[in-house]
Amino acid sequence: MARHNKRDKQHSYAVQSFDKIRDGETLYRKLYTSDYILDEAVTACRQRTRNHGLPVGLGTLILSSESLLMLRVDEDTLLEAWELFKSRREIPLSLTDCTSAILARKHGITDVYSYDSDFEALGFRVLARL
Repeated sequence: MARHNKRDKQHSYAVQSFDKIRDGETLYRKLYTSDYILDEAVTACRQRTRNHGLPVGLGTLILSSESLLMLRVDEDTLLEAWELFKSRREIPLSLTDCTSAILARKHGITDVYSYDSDFEALGFRVLARL
């Protein structure tokens, strides 16, 4: 979302990170995302920008990207995420964050590209820049 919203305080970092991925200048060749992240990003982009075109562009980019691999939240993942959400009251995680954490664990992902440091409390290494 920060990459598409020029007013986002992380915009320039997001543009630089995705340019590095595209140009092969980082260890990360692919990033994983999920259907829940797609929903959250498109919805938040629409709410923050009040511009229909930006979230449409963002969703189109995510769905067509060769650098982003889409993971799907199935029923087991949702139930595990719900248990995580209920049990970690001290961390201000959203249910979407919890689904991301469960999917990451299931796929052996240890590094999370996010501007949300709350993932560190779940044992992930958080990278705000690539």
